[in-house]
Amino acid sequence: MLENTDKKPAVLSFGAKLLIIHGRRYSNTAAKFWSALVDELDSEYGGRGKVVLEAVNDGKLDSALLYPEIELERDLNLLASDGGETNEAWRQALADFELYGPPGAVRMRIYSARGERKNLCLPMDCVDAEIFLYLLVWLAEWGELPLHSWHDPEITGSFKASDPLRKSGYSFRFVITHKPLSEGLYTWKLELEYERLEAQMSIV
Repeated sequence: MLENTDKKPAVLSFGAKLLIIHGRRYSNTAAKFWSALVDELDSEYGGRGKVVLEAVNDGKLDSALLYPEIELERDLNLLASDGGETNEAWRQALADFELYGPPGAVRMRIYSARGERKNLCLPMDCVDAEIFLYLLVWLAEWGELPLHSWHDPEITGSFKASDPLRKSGYSFRFVITHKPLSEGLYTWKLELEYERLEAQMSIV
């Protein structure tokens, strides 16, 4: 994510296949993304630090984002029941894409004890502004924040995750803020402090 992948040694493998958080097992895309991000930051800058990710989109944090496949299945079933209107729905989707263009990029700044180390845009094939919300919502879920707080202008939380297969883990502390921009768009900002935990450290 941080550099062109053809510059990385083939032996490096980023991301946990399984995380255990609050006693529950997770192997979804969010678990793999956040663990892979910290793994790569660990390899480049050490196992503890801070990143700030920012994006612009028209969404809000909602529990429905936790399981998008359910919403997708419902939409597909709705289209199927509409019969001849399916093609019209596709035409409308293509028209919207041409009008608004693809989702925006997610910008990330990397910090260490010495200050800002790097400023970059994450690859679009890894994450874009639309997908970003689907990753953010899992931080709120794992932080065990009440649903009514998810729409607050600023939400703060923390959690630890264990990687049982590699006998290690992660610690996350985050602040998520969003501000209205214009025409239903919001600027989203994530301040994420992370730490890579070794096997001998206690992981809750």
